[in-house]
Amino acid sequence: MRRSPAVPADQDPSERLVLANDHAGLADLGSWLEAFAERWALPPAAAFRLDLVLTEAVTNVMDHARAPGRPGHIELTCRLDDGEIRVTLADDGPAFDPTAHVPAAVPGSLAEAEPGGLGIRLMRQYSSRFEYRREADRNVLHLALPVDSAAPGRP
Repeated sequence: MRRSPAVPADQDPSERLVLANDHAGLADLGSWLEAFAERWALPPAAAFRLDLVLTEAVTNVMDHARAPGRPGHIELTCRLDDGEIRVTLADDGPAFDPTAHVPAAVPGSLAEAEPGGLGIRLMRQYSSRFEYRREADRNVLHLALPVDSAAPGRP
C-alpha cells in the first residue's frame, strides 16, 4: 500500500464511525468528517466532496433503509490511500443497490426541477469508485474520492 504524502508512515490513515440509523446522527457525521479532514490536512475541495457525498449517502440510508421495527446502524470507514479517500458505508437495512439505480434526468430548467432524485448522481460524479455488494444481510457501498482537487472530471 502506498500512503498519501500527508500521512506519516507510522500512522493508520483510517477512521471509523458508527451511527444510529436516525437523522440525529447527521450532526455527529458532520463533526467526524470535519475532524477527519483537519487531521489529514485534506484540501478544501476534497473535504467538500467527502462531506457532500457522505452526507447524501447517509441521509439516503436514514430516509430509506431502516428495517421495520429495528433501530438500525450505519457504519462508516474512511481511509487515505494512494491519493484517494476510500470510504466504506455499511447499513443493516433492506437490500438496495445504488449502482443499479438509474438516476433521474437532470431538469432542463429550475421550473422543471423537483426536490430529490439527484443524490446518487452526485455521489457518482464525485467518486472515482462506486461499488456495492450485499454481505451478511448488510448493504456495503465502497466509494473512492480523489484527494487532488485538480482530478480529471471533478470540480
